[in-house]
Amino acid sequence: MKAPIILETKKGTIIIQATDLLYITVDTTKDHSLCFVTKNEKYYCTGDLNNYEDAYQNWLFRCHRSFIVNLLTIREINKYERRVYFLDDSFNNNCPFSRRKYAPLKQSLKDILLTEQEA
Repeated sequence: MKAPIILETKKGTIIIQATDLLYITVDTTKDHSLCFVTKNEKYYCTGDLNNYEDAYQNWLFRCHRSFIVNLLTIREINKYERRVYFLDDSFNNNCPFSRRKYAPLKQSLKDILLTEQEA
């Protein structure tokens, strides 16, 4: 079981389960603000992507300088569009990945899937 992410937002404390989170991105409209995109909602809080990348490195992957994806919810990595698509996503969210992150992203996804299969 992966540890949930606990966010402090303006509304209060939010707990996001590992299986619900799709990705985390920088909110460009506000300084030092992050957007946590889940299957059903978006949550905003202040912070830095590096904090989440370091704390949850076993199931989150920094695929772009402004995006961290949840390896547990990836459905497809499209090499030609350079986009990541997600499972059970009714809003058809996707996010970009940088060219040099394609091979490490693919390897991290394989590693996490093998780890989850063994558990």
